Amino acid sequence: MLRYGLAYGLLSSKRRAREMLLPAVTIATGAFLVVIVFAMSAGIKRQAASLGHTDEIGHAIVLISVTVLLVGVVEAAVATTRTIAHRTCELGVLGATGVRSGPVLIALLVEPVMAAFFGALGGAVAAAVVGSLLGVTGLAKSGVSAGGTATGIVVSVAVSVVAAVVTSLVPTWRAVNRPPITSLSAG
Repeated sequence: MLRYGLAYGLLSSKRRAREMLLPAVTIATGAFLVVIVFAMSAGIKRQAASLGHTDEIGHAIVLISVTVLLVGVVEAAVATTRTIAHRTCELGVLGATGVRSGPVLIALLVEPVMAAFFGALGGAVAAAVVGSLLGVTGLAKSGVSAGGTATGIVVSVAVSVVAAVVTSLVPTWRAVNRPPITSLSAG
């Protein structure tokens, strides 16, 4: 039954892709920043050592970049909440026809997860390309490491997807577990 929820969510996401574009771009921007910071972290730490606050500066830079990433994820959650508000009648029909809440929950979570995954992946790949170009041309004086780039890609995609699920779960759960008559009368 969850397979049907996933299939329905994928079809719905395809239909509503334009509405998830802005959250995906915001997430991509955050992911870009996270990957660049991780790629250049060794050089940043070396430069920070000359100031005498290596750990504090390194932590602050990572914290700021992850915060930007999370802002994009919260925007995806807001888009999910808007989606749920626009689809109350549809949720009521699904509930009234006997569709269980599990598949509907999965279907509604597909959109924010896809926006987070593809947004983060796009931003991370763009950052890897830009980081490589900066490293090859010598424009990044602190250097760009392949290990830091790979770590940044994994961190940005993982944090984006997990945060999208966490921030979207509560409003989605509430909407799915409303009585169908409430959803139908609200639409």
